[in-house]
Amino acid sequence: MLLKLTILKLSEKVKAYIEEVEKETGYTVLIENYRDDKGASVKLDHERKHIHVGINEEEYKKDLEEEIDSTIAHEVTHEFLSLKKKYCRLRCGPEAGKTVGRLATMIEDIVVNKIIQEKNYRPHSTMYLDTVKRETKSARKGIDFYKEFDYDPIYKNRFIISRYIQAWGFLQYFNSGDIDKKTIHKFEKVFQKSYPKQYEEAKKIKEIILKNDIFTSEGYNKTIKECLELWNLTNLVEIYIF
Repeated sequence: MLLKLTILKLSEKVKAYIEEVEKETGYTVLIENYRDDKGASVKLDHERKHIHVGINEEEYKKDLEEEIDSTIAHEVTHEFLSLKKKYCRLRCGPEAGKTVGRLATMIEDIVVNKIIQEKNYRPHSTMYLDTVKRETKSARKGIDFYKEFDYDPIYKNRFIISRYIQAWGFLQYFNSGDIDKKTIHKFEKVFQKSYPKQYEEAKKIKEIILKNDIFTSEGYNKTIKECLELWNLTNLVEIYIF
């Protein structure tokens, strides 16, 4: 593990998890400050055999150790799945990049968050439930919570769908001890009434997920292929496995 952080300190718990991933994948995890992104991100450097995790230290410096650990564990686990478990990756041009990324994230995050929950990390950020509450309140009042995406109506539509799938995933697959299922269930009920078109499409995605086992690479890869077909993205995307 290589650390290039000046503010954040990692716990022994998450260091041990990183070492486990390094041993399993043969890749070194590099963690450094990434000022250009408000959150955290991960990418692979195959030439150097690095799992590169970037995290904005300024954004996270006031957070609890638990939040920082969960964020790092989450990002590292994405590449553990691609390198060790043969979960597919998608390559496409910029015109479809955001939508394709949203599709892959909304499905793979269910798997990643389930894995880190089983390793005693928080399966969602501390801000998640507050955001869900605000989404629910806005929907009840008829306020467009997703107005910031008006510049791209297609992406906006699919972003809204992804919010439902994420919430549904928590209700479907996660232990109630770490999830406020009452809050999420309220969001689901309001979503169905406020976004009927998006809900109908989300139901199709749920059916695809449920008939395949996304907790295996075979089931996940089939799910991705079928969702790409559903969103008419197949011809724009190359699917590959490391």
